[in-house]
Formats: sequence, structure tokens, C-alpha cells
Amino acid sequence: MKKLLVTLLMILCACIVYAQENSNNDLNADSAKQEESKSVDNKSDTKTVKKKPDFNKKKISLDRIDEKKWSLRLGYAYFFPNSQYASIFANRLKVGGAYDINRYLQVQAMLFYADGSKGFNVNGVNTNFSGTMYNLGVVVTGMYPVELSTGEIAPYGSLGGVYTFGNMKSTAGGIEQKQNLSGGGIIVQAGLQYSFNVFAFRVYGEYLHDFTPIKINNISNLSGISVGAEIGVKF
Repeated sequence: MKKLLVTLLMILCACIVYAQENSNNDLNADSAKQEESKSVDNKSDTKTVKKKPDFNKKKISLDRIDEKKWSLRLGYAYFFPNSQYASIFANRLKVGGAYDINRYLQVQAMLFYADGSKGFNVNGVNTNFSGTMYNLGVVVTGMYPVELSTGEIAPYGSLGGVYTFGNMKSTAGGIEQKQNLSGGGIIVQAGLQYSFNVFAFRVYGEYLHDFTPIKINNISNLSGISVGAEIGVKF
């Protein structure tokens, strides 16, 4: 009997030990599974984060002003020529296009157009001057923009060259003189620009030094000073 009890007690102890070992093994297995599951979840989350596209960084809005580099420009300038008889070209219309290299530097191509007819008393003789003048040019503009609460203001200066072409005619006492204009010139400009959204407004002063040879009497050259304004629209 004692042997049986000892045997049963030994078997019971062995079962308890075995059960505890299995329990520990199960706990360890569960813990390992949980850690593995967490690791998989973390990897899955990491992969998800890596694969998820960042639309905010990749999206470029077509409406962003700083992405618009080209602009169309229209303007008007009043011309004060060195020769009073060239004042037939006083009213000058301007059309052009510009490209912003950056917010401080711009290249602009432009065309000025002027025509007119006017009579003068030259040495007691009534003389009529008429003609059409074009200035086709390219200028480089440097700006210093300053941010405002609304928009931006920028003083600027421009330097470039122009090609002058067109025609002139003078009639005095039945004698007529004609000339086709063809020559180059230098243009210098200084002004102030105000920008808002896609619009830019400019006021400026300008000096044109023209080298076009003039063969018509009483007109020395086509150089002079202009004051003007223009509007630009970015696209």
C-alpha cells in the first residue's frame, strides 16, 4: 500500500511538473506569437507608411503664382524727344512679353509703336512732319521685391537694346523729304512695380538713346525721355 501511495505520489508530482512545463511552454509560445504578431503588425504599418503616397508634397497646383514664369505686358508711354519735330511720335503704345528667371531677375521683349502728323513753323515756312516709328527691343530687368500685407512692391531698373524702323516725311513749300528709318539704340529704364495675384502694374521713366541716322532737315535724332505705365498678366 505504501509503495502504491508513493508510486501514485510520484506519478502525481511528475504530472504536476509536466503540466507546469507545458503551461510555461504554452505561455512562452503565446508570448512568442504575440511578439511575432506585433512585429508583423509593425512591419505592416511600416510598409504601409512607406508605400502611402504624400499627395501634399507631390501635388503641384497650376494656380500657384510662383510657378507662373511668363507674362503678357501692355502699356503706354509719353515721349519727350530731343528734337521738337520728332514729337509726332509722342504717344507710344507698348506690347511685350516677359519671362521671370527668378523673383529678382526678368527678361522682357517688347515693341513700341508710334505715329502722327504735325505742322510747325520752321524759319517762317509751314512744314508738316509725319511718320511711323517702331522700337523692337529686349531688356534685362533687376528687381528688389518687398512683401506687403497685400501684394508685393518692387523698385526696378532695366537695360537693353532696341532696333528702330519705320518711316518719316516732311513737306515744306512743295518740297517733300522721305526716309525709311533703320537703326539701333540703347534703352535705360527705372520704375516701380506693384504685384497682386497674377497682375503686375508698373510706372516708369525711360531714356532712349537712338543711333538711327536722320536725313530729314531740322530733325537731329530720335532720342528722348519717356514716362509711362504698363500692366502685366502672368500665365
